[in-house]
Amino acid sequence: MTLFVDTAAPAAPAVTPALRLAGMTVFSRRAERLTTLAADHPMRDFLLFCAALARAQHACLATRVEHAVADSASLRQLLTLLQRHLDVELPPDSHSALLCLLALDDAALQTLADTLRHGQYDAHSPLAAAWPLLGAALQVQATIVVRQQDIAALAAGETACCPACGGLPVASVLRRGDSGHAVRHVCCSLCASEWHVSRVKCVACSNTRQLQYRSLASRDAAAPQPDRKQPHAHRGTQELECCDSCHGALKVVSRLQDANADAFADDVASLALDLLAGDAGYGRIGFNPYFLPAQD
Repeated sequence: MTLFVDTAAPAAPAVTPALRLAGMTVFSRRAERLTTLAADHPMRDFLLFCAALARAQHACLATRVEHAVADSASLRQLLTLLQRHLDVELPPDSHSALLCLLALDDAALQTLADTLRHGQYDAHSPLAAAWPLLGAALQVQATIVVRQQDIAALAAGETACCPACGGLPVASVLRRGDSGHAVRHVCCSLCASEWHVSRVKCVACSNTRQLQYRSLASRDAAAPQPDRKQPHAHRGTQELECCDSCHGALKVVSRLQDANADAFADDVASLALDLLAGDAGYGRIGFNPYFLPAQD
């Protein structure tokens, strides 16, 4: 694969900041997208497991929507439900690690959960195979808790973290706004709420200059020529916004190119883009609980 870099992306007109909460079908739609992306993908098996995990999350959301609260007891119940719904689709090492995780007392489980909420985890721990399951449970829990809040009381601004639950970002999502221009929302890695951020702006440091937009293409593909009249005509569904000020990078997922695109699914399906950008010195802003790689 090769990497295209576009430094001429124009900004969209300013829009009123908005907050979008995740709906009840957030996990089922994600599962469908993951299944679609898995076809002929080099990471097919992993994407299909993520799809199974998303379906299990949907089942948990449906059964626990009136009951989950932000505590370790609720988290333990969600982990047990995930285990039950995944059943034989859960790899043996993940199953063993999950049993060890469930054997922890409430205080220890809560400490691990609080650490993972901030994108931190021990990749060398004997429990490491269960981290994505803990992340999945945290996602369901956060989605339920946020949906029980008064959305009008939540301050939605151009912040680096989710205004609904304080979670880190996973990716940006582009949609067509009322004016016809692209409107950008940043998606929370936990509750999947989306908050508005300016189209061309680093989420981490607020830099609006020295931004590059990188996308994957076949080795023999010619680099597209920028079109000021149709700036999104040649853009990919999955791109990476790289900031030369803080060297942070955040995936940009375009529903202008594919209406079924999903922040989590399309992020996982384009990990090769993160690897290439990492080689160029850029580090991910935020994290995706479905994919928790070894840390330096």
